[in-house]
Amino acid sequence: IQCHVRVDFTYLKDSKYAAVNDSLLRMGLLQPDYFSISNDKLSPLTAIPAFVRQYTKEYMEIAQLIRQREKENSQLIGELTVRTELRAAADDYITALSHIAINNGNGQLTKYTIVRNLSLKDGHLITLQEQFGKDCKEKLTKDIIKHLADREDLNKDDIVGLQAKGYFTGIDPYPADNFILTDDSTVFIYNPGEISQKEVRVAIEN
Repeated sequence: IQCHVRVDFTYLKDSKYAAVNDSLLRMGLLQPDYFSISNDKLSPLTAIPAFVRQYTKEYMEIAQLIRQREKENSQLIGELTVRTELRAAADDYITALSHIAINNGNGQLTKYTIVRNLSLKDGHLITLQEQFGKDCKEKLTKDIIKHLADREDLNKDDIVGLQAKGYFTGIDPYPADNFILTDDSTVFIYNPGEISQKEVRVAIEN
């Protein structure tokens, strides 16, 4: 039984960004998300090693149970890689991206990306509603459908055609919570299995 964990976590070093770094640790950039409900002040230098220890402990406990049931048929070599990056975004915001690759020991590697936008002033999470208004979802959904339809040479509101192409199959279209804010556009990132079998990125002009 083996568990390999690598975390490259980007944060801001100046002490005035302590609240921002605390937010970065609570926003689900680390998966599993151990810290979102913690009441303690979080610092990357102590939180990241604690995250690695917790993940390794849980993996080893589960792997031991699997080994007892399946014996030599189980591979049980788990891997988790988390790499985060920070980018300048619109206004005084920054965008945090977390690139995650996980193998639970079954030999299959799953990769996905988590995106969060936050304020440099106080570290609070920027939501679609805050950026575009309370009634933004309907308009953004229409823009996303139009963009995907253009990409697939369909009519701008051809949801049935998009579903036939493998988008939003069995679900209603929606704007992703994963989005990158820039001065001139918003890029929505849908992870594999979310609205399609592959990752889908849609850029909408602001």
